[in-house]
Amino acid sequence: MADRSPALDTSRSGEWTVADAHSIAAAVGRREVTAREVVEQYLGRVTDHNPRLNALVTVAADQARAQADALDDRLDRGAAPGPLAGVPFTVKDLIATAGVRTTAASRALADNVPTVDAPAVAAMRSAGAILVGKTNTPEFGTSGLTDNELFGPTVNPLGDPSVPRSPGGSSGGEAAAIASGMSALGLGTDFGGSVRWPAHCTGLCSIRPTAGRVSADGQYPGVLAGERVLANPTTVHGALQTVGPMARSLDDVALALRVVSAPHIAWTDPALVDVRRLDITWAAGEGTVPVAEDIVGAVRDVAGRLGARPYRGAALAEGNDLFGRLRATQTHTDIAALADVGRFGATVRAMLTTAGRAGQREVENLWDARTRFVHRLLGEMGDVLVLPVASIGAPPLGADRFDVGGRFLTWQEALASCRTISLAGFPSAVVPVGETSDGMPIGVQIVARPYHEHVALAVAARAA
Repeated sequence: MADRSPALDTSRSGEWTVADAHSIAAAVGRREVTAREVVEQYLGRVTDHNPRLNALVTVAADQARAQADALDDRLDRGAAPGPLAGVPFTVKDLIATAGVRTTAASRALADNVPTVDAPAVAAMRSAGAILVGKTNTPEFGTSGLTDNELFGPTVNPLGDPSVPRSPGGSSGGEAAAIASGMSALGLGTDFGGSVRWPAHCTGLCSIRPTAGRVSADGQYPGVLAGERVLANPTTVHGALQTVGPMARSLDDVALALRVVSAPHIAWTDPALVDVRRLDITWAAGEGTVPVAEDIVGAVRDVAGRLGARPYRGAALAEGNDLFGRLRATQTHTDIAALADVGRFGATVRAMLTTAGRAGQREVENLWDARTRFVHRLLGEMGDVLVLPVASIGAPPLGADRFDVGGRFLTWQEALASCRTISLAGFPSAVVPVGETSDGMPIGVQIVARPYHEHVALAVAARAA
């Protein structure tokens, strides 16, 4: 696969802005380079590229330098390095970061500075990673295209700069930061595809973990409890949205996922998985929305390399519609509680005016249908299901309708395969496997059974 990364000025930025997290942590741990030197290189990269890309909306330069100096002091005194020692990382601006502004891209939270980290952020810091900034997102992550009234759109670092593309969303700022070398790895969130679709658009790797593997606390909107933001499992958002890592390599995704995984959930090394023994199925899409032929071809090629058999079940085709119907039952009281409606952007205001019209019986019936859907899909998919991430590649900046075979899709329709897997709650890894006819990346979803992230990662490594 051709290297689509932007050209790096190595005379200024040095080698560390193209290094993987494993290499950075090993070099910092061996004292071959200081954490401060690595951080300065990444901050220089931010200075050079963020004005065009608008990927980072808050740069935590002073905090990053202080954290790097403190880490260097500890290591010089003989402290053991953590698995992410000195690795610069970024965090989607929906996730709480202590001492660093967290806005959810909303004027209602424009000056919000949490005092408590989300558990996943705290785990990254404990492992030695250095937070360099927060990344752009649609307001409260409510769109698959990264734009908002507070900060504006994020630009995909790949492709022809004269014809700018979107990095997808809602973790589009995170994807653009990593793909452009402003961050070594990062944390996004995924409700209907928000770490998978941006990875597909920017040639990155990512994983949506099983709901529950990574603490969902610390995400806006949520339940405000003192200084903390807690996930509400009785809402569709609270039940289905996950925090997930994004990086330039699968090994780094696996490393970050192990760091942020809840300690009571067992971890298995993907290297222990014998992919040849797995029952792998594949589908050209979820079954109701067309997928561009170049993307189908890339998925078909991966399926051939893996020896996958065609998926013959019926459950997959039910997921997107059911996801949309469940999503439409949300009352969004967690957003409405934050501020007067006039402080939100137009998309969120429109969402609030139509929220909460479903009755309790309808909601319970939809959750019953979801339970039956999960049961059927588990019986049909084998050990692993391979399918597209989306119907299209990275779209032109500002576009909101996408022609696939003569049918014009909304971004929600284009993400039908992602939304279906979100409804199931299964882990799904994304790895780049090819290019579209216009030279943009194509990722593939590798979906495994619940809490089998190691299987998804092992198959993704074979697929790449």
